[in-house]
Amino acid sequence: MKKFVSRLLILVLVTFSLSAIFVGCGKQNGKIKVSIGMWPDSTLKSDVAMFTKWKERFEADYPEYEIVAQPYTYSPDTVSAAAMSRTLPTVFQTYFTEPQKLINNGYIRPITSLLKELGWYDKMDVSMRNALTSDGEVYGIPRDGYGMGLFINLKMLYEVGVLDKNDDGSYKLYDESNEPLYPTTFEEIAEVSRIVCENRDNTYGLVVLSANKQGGWQFTNMAWNFGAEHLQVQQGGKWKANLNDPGAVKALEWIKQMKDEELIYPGASLSYADWYGKIGSNNVAMAFAGSDAIAMPVTNYNFPKDDIAFVPMPTGDGTSRYSLYGGTPFVFAPNASDEQVRGAMLFLKYMGRSPETDEISKMAMEEGNQTAQAKGMPIIPTIKPWINSDYLELANALEQQYVNVNMDYFKDFFDAIDAMKKDEEPNFCQDMYACLDRAIQSVLSNSNANCQALLDTENSNFQRTFLDKM
Repeated sequence: MKKFVSRLLILVLVTFSLSAIFVGCGKQNGKIKVSIGMWPDSTLKSDVAMFTKWKERFEADYPEYEIVAQPYTYSPDTVSAAAMSRTLPTVFQTYFTEPQKLINNGYIRPITSLLKELGWYDKMDVSMRNALTSDGEVYGIPRDGYGMGLFINLKMLYEVGVLDKNDDGSYKLYDESNEPLYPTTFEEIAEVSRIVCENRDNTYGLVVLSANKQGGWQFTNMAWNFGAEHLQVQQGGKWKANLNDPGAVKALEWIKQMKDEELIYPGASLSYADWYGKIGSNNVAMAFAGSDAIAMPVTNYNFPKDDIAFVPMPTGDGTSRYSLYGGTPFVFAPNASDEQVRGAMLFLKYMGRSPETDEISKMAMEEGNQTAQAKGMPIIPTIKPWINSDYLELANALEQQYVNVNMDYFKDFFDAIDAMKKDEEPNFCQDMYACLDRAIQSVLSNSNANCQALLDTENSNFQRTFLDKM
C-alpha cells in the first residue's frame, strides 16, 4: 500500500511538473499559445473582424498553434509590472526609444537566430535594425517608421485667406514660382497663426504639447531646427547633457512668444491625443505630428481627409532642417519560448507585416488597405521597414492602387524625408522628454519664465539623474 501511495505521489508530482513546463513555454491542451498584444480593442469591429480572419487563416495552416487576443497598450510606466508578473503578450508594440531600456531590464528577449532562420535579418531596414540591436543581438521587428512633420488644416487656411484654390477646386499650395505657400519656417508659422487668430474667434494657429513626455519629444525636433544639432554630446568618452544649447533656448523662447501672443491653444498639460482633438474639432490650424498619425483626426473626429496637408518640419534658424525619425517595433516577452516567438513572427506574415511577398502576405496587405478604405481613413505612402526589392515592389504597387488622398498635399514631406530624417537622441530619451516637458509647462503657465534658466535647471537634472549614472 505504501509503495502504491509513493508511486501515485511521484506520478502526481511528475504530471504537475510537466504541466508547469508546458504552461511556461505556452503549451496548453496540446497547442502552442501565442498572445497578440496588437489585437484591436473590441470596440473596433472592422479591425477585430480582420484580425479574426488572419487568426483563422493562420491556425488552419499551423494547427499546432492557437492565437490568443490580448490587446495591450505599451506604457513606459507600467511595463515593468507586466514583465515582472509575466503577463506581457508574446508579441507587443513599443516605441523605438524603448528597446535599449527594455533589453537592459530583461523585459524583452532576442530573436536573432529566428530572424536568420526565416531569412528576414538582411531584409530589415538597417537603421531600424540597429535601433533594435544590442551586443550583436536583435530584439525586435519594425512595424513601420515615421517622420515628424507639420499637419495643416487646409480648409481653415483657405477660409482666412492664407491659401487659394485651383480651378479644379483643390487647394493651391504653391505660388507662380512654385514656392510653398504653406509655412516653411517657425516665423511663418507665427505669421499664419496671427492671421488665423485675427479672423476666427476661439481659434488658434498651433497646438503645443507639454505632457506625458510628448511635449519634450516634439520639442527635441524644434530645438534641432533652431540649430541645436545634439541635445546629448560625448566629451572624453562620457555623455553630457546639452538641453540648454542656444538653439534649444531659442526654440523655447519661440514657444513663449507664441503663448504670450495667444497664438497657441491655451493649456500647460496637453498630450498627443490633444493635437488631433483640437485639429479634429477645428480649434487649431496646425500641429506637429508623426506621419504615422495623420489619420487620427479622421478616424476620431470625422475630419475630412481632403482638407489635410502634411508638410516638412520648418526651420528655425534658416538652415537647420530635420525630421525626427522613429517608429514602432514589435518586441517579444522575455518568457516566450522559441516556439511561441516563431509562431508570433509567422503570424506577422499573416498580418502583412513581414518582408514576405507570397499570396498570404499580399492578401493581408490588401485587406489592411481595404479595411482602412472602408473606414474612410486617409491612405498615404508609408516609411518602409523592409528593403528587399520584391517587398518594396509589392508595397509600392499596393500604395498606388489604394492611396486615396491628393498627393500634392503630401509630396514635399515624402520627397524630403530621407534627407531630413534624424534619429532620436541616444540615451534615456523618455526621461529626457520628461525634463523638457517641465520646461515647456513652466513657459506655458508663467509669463515671466526665463527660458535659459529653465533649460539650465533641466540640463543639470538630466545629467545628474541619468547620464552620470550610465
